[in-house]
Amino acid sequence: MDRQALLKSVPEGEERLLFAKALDQAIFAMKRREPAFTDFMDRAKCARFRERLQGLRELEITLFGGTEDCERQMMGFFTEPLAAEEFPIKIVKIRRKSKKFGQTDLSHRDYLGSLLGLGIDRGKVGDILVAEDTAVCFVAEEISPYITAVLEQVSRTAVVAEETEQAEDIPQRQTEARRLTVASMRLDAVASEAFHLARGKTQTLIHAEKAQVNWNIVTSTSHLLKEGDLVSLRGFGRFRVKEIGGRTKKDRIGLEIEKYV
Repeated sequence: MDRQALLKSVPEGEERLLFAKALDQAIFAMKRREPAFTDFMDRAKCARFRERLQGLRELEITLFGGTEDCERQMMGFFTEPLAAEEFPIKIVKIRRKSKKFGQTDLSHRDYLGSLLGLGIDRGKVGDILVAEDTAVCFVAEEISPYITAVLEQVSRTAVVAEETEQAEDIPQRQTEARRLTVASMRLDAVASEAFHLARGKTQTLIHAEKAQVNWNIVTSTSHLLKEGDLVSLRGFGRFRVKEIGGRTKKDRIGLEIEKYV
């Protein structure tokens, strides 16, 4: 394996640094015959890195973030098949100490900011799922005891943090079904309807690399979507193309999407 050649195949900058760390973990797993893991990364990076490392035939490469649909995942390198439960991921539940009348809801940004405010590296924190009075955070195993010991406040709200393994503690991702009609299945056409944006604004966002399809950045406005595709537009949300129907009397395509709320 030519480590330098692999590194040069990745553009310079943060992505190459992350890839170098992933490559080192892969090499460790092969040499020591022990499982090795990266920090949390977004799914697009994980997918790109796995593709570049597919030539390492001695290794099984698995991606997991705590649940099957997590947006941030670790890469696991194994010389033998290993269950997802073996990943060094812990679930930390953060709940308010008390519910006060008129208290504002806490957002994903509030919870993430409080964790990073403890000096925790972003790569040690995976998805954060927010419910009414709680949040469930997927974190690297080594920082879980620190969080449960010292986190006492989110924004200005007193909280308690504790580890959990209960499936019922994990909030379900909230979605709503919507029916649309579009001129075509082009990315810009469907995203404009889904997010109520002018077509020109959507095209500008796509060209600025703010659109992803199935976790991969897409810069072509004419990219054709198909059933099952997961589309995200940074700053506006994401949706899944659930079903593509027939054409209407006005020759538009009817489809159903599942929008994350």
